[in-house]
Amino acid sequence: MSPIITLFVLLLAVTPLVAGMSKPENRLKIVSATWLVALLISTPAISTEWGRITSNLVDDSNNPHYGLPDIWNEKQVVCIHFPEDHSPDGYSNGRTHIDFDGIEFKVDDEWNQSGACIGGFTGYTNGLELLQKATDVAGDKFSMNYTEFSFGIMIDSFGDVNPCVVYSCTNTSGAYWSLTHNGEYSMVGISDLYLEENSVISWAIVEW
Repeated sequence: MSPIITLFVLLLAVTPLVAGMSKPENRLKIVSATWLVALLISTPAISTEWGRITSNLVDDSNNPHYGLPDIWNEKQVVCIHFPEDHSPDGYSNGRTHIDFDGIEFKVDDEWNQSGACIGGFTGYTNGLELLQKATDVAGDKFSMNYTEFSFGIMIDSFGDVNPCVVYSCTNTSGAYWSLTHNGEYSMVGISDLYLEENSVISWAIVEW
């Protein structure tokens, strides 16, 4: 539920109780003070929610944040794109945007891939740490499984979607979860990827 809706539901529930405990001559003042204090305390949440409601998608194709909400500009984002008919339940119609606190706030049903982007993060310098945080925020539908090797890790699945279940893996062909960083294929693995404050890392299954 939206933080704004939660706040107003709570205030509406508390107001009669506060009013009932107040003397008639002081009732309006006390109720008004209660609302004022609650609004002041919740100002950051209201500001965040308003930003989500009014956000637009970045339309500059040269910007690493192209197609993402503009409130994520200069912030870190993780996108996970799934093959057709293999997206988690509820994420097959375009691309869903999930904020840093787990709130889903915008769906781009015209995007040519399905899945989700989890963003609004700051301060991460290591790709794996950001990825782990993003998948934790997104919940079980985007849970990550990986195998550790001496050279780093290899992603086995996101949301229980394994590349070799989607595509045929043989001695001469296969598929894997591919990593891009700011629109370019990464030359290092996720555990060795150094991030900038505006980093956008994306995952999608690629055949070979």
